[in-house]
Amino acid sequence: MSYQPPFTITSKMINLISDISEKLGQVSVIQREPIKLRKASLIKTLVGTLQIEGNTLDEERIIALLDGKRVLGTVREVAEAKGAIELYDRLEEFDFKSQTDLLKSHKILMQELLKDC
Repeated sequence: MSYQPPFTITSKMINLISDISEKLGQVSVIQREPIKLRKASLIKTLVGTLQIEGNTLDEERIIALLDGKRVLGTVREVAEAKGAIELYDRLEEFDFKSQTDLLKSHKILMQELLKDC
């Protein structure tokens, strides 16, 4: 016993399915671009923020840290960068109006720096 659907597949339906598939492919490509832009923005933000504090790690080294690699730099600079990276990763967890969250975020920034104290 074979099932017979209550409709007939037409060439118009096939063309519409083809158009939808093409559009979905375009959307998936477009969605990857903002991720690249966000990562580039994150890297520039991290480098700029760290440079304000006198940190000399450049974009290449920050990218390496983001990728989990070891980098050449002072222990302090690397610790500052790791703290900043972790904080940016968790930024959405915090309420900027909360003193408790401010203290938590400061702890994240400082935890790598204070390990050897």
